[in-house]
Amino acid sequence: MSDPTLDREPAVTAEGNGSHWVRELQAWRGRQGRPVPRLRLVLVALVAVVVLAALAYGVYWWHWSAVHVSTDDAFIAGHIAPVSARVTGTVVAVLVADNQDVKAGDALVRLDGRDYEVALAQARAAAEAARGELQNATANIPLTDESTRSLLQEADASLAAIGHAQEGTEHDLEQKRSDLAARQSAVEAARAAHQAAESDFERVKLDRDRAIELYRKELVARQDLDHAEAAFKNGAAMLDVAAHRLRQAQDDARQGAAAVQSQAAAVAQARQRVVQSRAQVSNARTQRQQVRLREADLETARGKLDLALANVKQAQLNLDYTTIRAPIAGRVTRKAVELGQVVAPGQPLLAVVDLDDVWVLANFKETQLTGIKPGQHATVEVDTHPGLVFKAHVDSVQGGSGAVFSLLPPENATGNYVKVVQRIPVKLVLERGENAQHLLAPGMSVVPTISLR
Repeated sequence: MSDPTLDREPAVTAEGNGSHWVRELQAWRGRQGRPVPRLRLVLVALVAVVVLAALAYGVYWWHWSAVHVSTDDAFIAGHIAPVSARVTGTVVAVLVADNQDVKAGDALVRLDGRDYEVALAQARAAAEAARGELQNATANIPLTDESTRSLLQEADASLAAIGHAQEGTEHDLEQKRSDLAARQSAVEAARAAHQAAESDFERVKLDRDRAIELYRKELVARQDLDHAEAAFKNGAAMLDVAAHRLRQAQDDARQGAAAVQSQAAAVAQARQRVVQSRAQVSNARTQRQQVRLREADLETARGKLDLALANVKQAQLNLDYTTIRAPIAGRVTRKAVELGQVVAPGQPLLAVVDLDDVWVLANFKETQLTGIKPGQHATVEVDTHPGLVFKAHVDSVQGGSGAVFSLLPPENATGNYVKVVQRIPVKLVLERGENAQHLLAPGMSVVPTISLR
């Protein structure tokens, strides 16, 4: 190793003269002119390479970050089909195990179907009975148009005659009602005249009583008292006349009302006869149209048969529902059904996860969404399988942050608001065949990276 003192420039001291200093400087320069050791060159080159590599990586990382966005807040999502019973029954067979792969339509669970077999037999028997009723209705349609034609003509003629008589009685009833209205008007006029006469009588009575009192006090003459007495008697006479006219008008009105009531009874009888005649016509038309009625019965029988056949289909469906099948192809999960268990419609029994159609839900920061667009290429790294990279592309961006759709959305209308960068879910769809080995399952954590160019 070289002497470290050789690298130092000679110090200038106070000892000696100038020639001594010159000799020391020349000696130092002679030592510096010797060859540099090889190890020192290697170290310098290595440091330079490291610095250049760091600079290159920094430039690459800066360029890569400008055209890529990534997040570790992402997971695998997929279709999870819940399987439940559609009819009530007792489990007699469980045909799958936990985490078993099944195909769409495979039988998963069987329920006891004996009750539904009986119901199906009953429905089929009811359908056969309805088919027999339809055959009877078709065979018993009578042709009776000609036999009921004369009966209908006679009923129509009788109805016309009775209808004419009814019109006459109704015309008389209208006249009597008009007469009654006039008499009732006369009663009102007589009542008004009677009330006026009563008012006049009360007035002249008060005048007479006042005149008598004044006469007793010798404040009026006898002549004024005689005039008041005459006016009182005249008012009493006019009141009697008005009362007599009122009673006479009321008697006339009662007579008119009795006449109207009597004529109304006659009209009611005429109408009753018309109703009876119309009933006869209706009966004749009913007998004449027996064919149409039988045809209606035929349609009713057809409807009953259709209903019975529908019941057969429903009974068959209920029997088919005792075998619970896989709605989609996938893997059985969350199996919660055992032999002997009594299940009800809608009760969850298990779930089937479709591993052929999974996607990535990546929660990117809102500041990372600037350049993200549907169709951009992406890569997905899965924590479960280190080193594997799956190809994908951006499908869509959710129309709102995850916080907005949470059970308890944040309330920002306060004075203590703190801005927090929100995350927006982005859906990434794997390219075809990327999950052919079913390595990805819903719920796995992933790290997606989107290429913005």
